[in-house]
Amino acid sequence: MTRDLPKLALRQMTLWRTIVTLIFAAGCYATYARFALGFAKATHLTDAQPWGLWVGIGTLCGVGLSAGGFAIAAAVYLLGFERYRPVLRAAVLVSFLGYSSVIAGMMYELGLPWRIWHPIVMWNRHSMLFEVSWCVMLYSTVLALEFSPALVEKIPFTRVRELYLKWHHEILIALVLIGCVLSSLHQSFLGGLYLLTKGKLDPLWYSPNLTTLFYLSAIPAGLAVTIIALYLSIRSLDVKLDPRILAEVSRVIAPLLAVYAIFRFVDLSKNGALPYLWMWREETASFWLEIALLVVGPIILLNMNKIRNNPRNLYWTCAMIVGGFMTNRVDVSVTGLQRSSGVYYVPQWTEFAATLMVLTVAVMVFRYAVIYLDILPKNTAELPPQLRWTIKGAAAEA
Repeated sequence: MTRDLPKLALRQMTLWRTIVTLIFAAGCYATYARFALGFAKATHLTDAQPWGLWVGIGTLCGVGLSAGGFAIAAAVYLLGFERYRPVLRAAVLVSFLGYSSVIAGMMYELGLPWRIWHPIVMWNRHSMLFEVSWCVMLYSTVLALEFSPALVEKIPFTRVRELYLKWHHEILIALVLIGCVLSSLHQSFLGGLYLLTKGKLDPLWYSPNLTTLFYLSAIPAGLAVTIIALYLSIRSLDVKLDPRILAEVSRVIAPLLAVYAIFRFVDLSKNGALPYLWMWREETASFWLEIALLVVGPIILLNMNKIRNNPRNLYWTCAMIVGGFMTNRVDVSVTGLQRSSGVYYVPQWTEFAATLMVLTVAVMVFRYAVIYLDILPKNTAELPPQLRWTIKGAAAEA
């Protein structure tokens, strides 16, 4: 029996498990390089380019792509759209994991990560980072409380469970209101960080209205991520969910993107940046790639019934939106600053490895949460545990 264990382990080592193992191996080395060897060995960051992939992807994208949680919660609890209640917990979980990933990523990007607690006791109300750090802490707490019933429901102590759920129900609306305010502030003030780069950030991205631009782009991108997570759950985790909900959520995205596009180009005109749209340079190419992925392509596609009503087509359209959103945030944090800094920044492979490992952990936590908690309704809910596990495993492998 003992001699058969290696063979059994090899048979269970599927392609995806192999990929995850390699991601974790590379990520662990990147973590060692960052904290044991320092920035010089683990990154290509310099004094001229101190913020790179970890800020552009880890923080700016992590926060922005988590906006779906507060949007769905507001729709259900504040606007009364009960139609979206089945996807509420999944949306909140996506947001919570997104903010948790941001916090984990901050440990890599901060020069002295062991001082991450300083904003709690050392207040600097004139610093944009002070507001950002407090919003991350407070909104992560709110998301944890919003999601907590899914965990508390599994507690075997009936009295404790009932008391907590009753208390949670009494404060729920207040939690949602606080969450909406905190998330809106945070989405906006992340753009405010780059108001300090006047004269350095390329005119295609610098604007006194960066806070508004960040907010307007985050909501449709956050909803797109929510749709992606729901589609993958239906396809791979045997979730029973009406696909029409995905189509209904997607109807909101196109108008939001249109509003963002109008505001963006009016802002460019007001700031005298329109001539830069036609210059032959890398920044202009990046800008038009961003507009194609985030605005033009999705608006056209989401106005087609064959896209909205086909979950797979909708999934790829939402993936395009997420790609455009990430392009925008990288353009703001990296591409738009390279010309003024005189440094052409290309991330080191360890920067990618650490970021990918954090994202992989978030995806795995979401997967197991959907399987073991009451996040989304499941087709196998009536089956015996053994058969339920077998079917889920087969679906995941597929």
